[in-house]
Amino acid sequence: MAALPFRFTGDEALLSEVLPGPRPVPAVPRELTLRAVATGCLIGALLAAGNVYTGLKTGVIDSGALTATLVSFAIFTGAGRFGGRVLSRLENNVAQTVAASAAVMGFVHGLMGPIPALQLMGGRQPAWALWSWGLALGLMGIVVGTWSRQRLIVEEALPFPSGSATAELLKTLHVDRAAASRPIRLLFATAVAAALVTWGRDGASAFIPQAIYLPVAIAGIQASALTLGIAASPLMVATGIFVGLRGAASMFGAGVVAWAVIAPILVRAHLVKDPSYGALVGWLVWPAFGTMLGGSVGPLVAGARRHGRVLARALGDVRADVRDLLPRLRRRPARNWQAGRRNMALGAMVLLAAIALLAWTGHRAFDFSVPSTLAAVALSIVLAGVCARAAGETDIAPVGNLGTLGQIAFAGGGPGTSILAGSVVSGNASETAQAMWSFKAGHNVGASVRAQVIAQFVGVVLGSVVVVPTYLFVVRANPLGTERMPAVAAVSWRATAEAVSGGFARLPPWGVQAAIAGFILGVVLSSAGKGRIARFLPSPVAVGIALITPVTMSATILIGAVGMALARHRWPRIANGDDHALAAGALAGESLMGVLLAVLTSAGL
Repeated sequence: MAALPFRFTGDEALLSEVLPGPRPVPAVPRELTLRAVATGCLIGALLAAGNVYTGLKTGVIDSGALTATLVSFAIFTGAGRFGGRVLSRLENNVAQTVAASAAVMGFVHGLMGPIPALQLMGGRQPAWALWSWGLALGLMGIVVGTWSRQRLIVEEALPFPSGSATAELLKTLHVDRAAASRPIRLLFATAVAAALVTWGRDGASAFIPQAIYLPVAIAGIQASALTLGIAASPLMVATGIFVGLRGAASMFGAGVVAWAVIAPILVRAHLVKDPSYGALVGWLVWPAFGTMLGGSVGPLVAGARRHGRVLARALGDVRADVRDLLPRLRRRPARNWQAGRRNMALGAMVLLAAIALLAWTGHRAFDFSVPSTLAAVALSIVLAGVCARAAGETDIAPVGNLGTLGQIAFAGGGPGTSILAGSVVSGNASETAQAMWSFKAGHNVGASVRAQVIAQFVGVVLGSVVVVPTYLFVVRANPLGTERMPAVAAVSWRATAEAVSGGFARLPPWGVQAAIAGFILGVVLSSAGKGRIARFLPSPVAVGIALITPVTMSATILIGAVGMALARHRWPRIANGDDHALAAGALAGESLMGVLLAVLTSAGL
């Protein structure tokens, strides 16, 4: 199969570092090949679809890089046993880049938070608008990431730990192929088991209950109404592995207080009309909003000086790129100057086309004015630079915090405008962070920048095509804001928009006081969570999410976290990639089966 002539740094170069003898030189460089792109597309489509279901249910997704690296390697290792040619290290990198770019497109489109928040507020947008909105944000993120790569990865050599971890996995797999067999087997076995459990729970002839509730009543309210029990959900077990013991314990403890103590008080005091999940969440969302907002503001206040330096450096990146562009190009040889100018011009054209598509879609389908769109885009480009630098220095992309900042900045336009502006900021930041992690992985294995950019464009387009119909199928079969599909991120986005847009008058009785108390709690927990006592304090974000998450889910999340902690203590080797394989398999198995069942339900089968 023909391959495009990109610079080669393949498996043979790495093997020559550890094996004696002459260095073998490949006859044909292999990187951006059709089979690598096709493999990435297959894996990316599955990850993108599964992440829509997972994100709506939990707010947590698998970014997909490590999973795609393992699965693509496994596919062609199996093919190699039947005479096929295994993927080279650079082809493997292309496959994971395509898949990871597609996997995050549900977040880029806003299908976990902003879009369902608008739907909960009565908004309905056509499918073409959802598609063009997210596609434009994805293209913007790639351009911003590409322009940030030289400064953050090449010149400053920021660590970007997730990207570095992907690169190390790529190197390990292609030096010691036997090392991959254990996590690959765990991933596939867990995925099959999780899919079977989901089918038995949600299928036409279901024999596994959604949850097992405690046989008790509190203040005359049955435990099932208060969601006190354990959910039969491999996805929640996987979430516990991902969030860790502190986050899981925070969620469970806060959930028990909210649903076993506060909820009965609300019903007995007639602050809530009936003891149903939807009615109780309608009140509990306000202390949850306050706690999460306080948890976001607290670190900003406590570390104002440090965060100010990060913002200043990000603004400096933008100014330096603009100021030094032509001098830097002129210092290059003529051929490189021409190539650099063409690349910058192409990036500018893509960015302008994306902005035009975003403005047109916002005006036609979202009632989002063109001036508001342009202002939101300008803010998003600056904050995407902040997000890229934060991801590089800490491996944390503060997408949710930046989205909240965007909502606050546009609060004067009303709840809808606030949500859409936040969507522009969070969507651009999400794709920029993913692009930077992919660039870091490619840089560490010697991949071609051009190949990575093309792979990211393919992933963005593919992800956009997959996530929109998946979202429509899932929400049609699973109503939002119910115990079965809590959509906690969407509920939070709606509450934020209503609060910052002057909607406090519409809050339920004592809702304002609860929000203020939650805000103070969030600030205290986030500001005090330093040093030795940090591990003993609950996470404010986890507490806020727990207030609007059924206890059945929080309990299962805790089971996953405790189970993994005990397994790591008993078998220390399990932390060597096996934990991610187990979590990714359980997440993929339930989410993909959930999407399949949603499609069958929508089709009337």
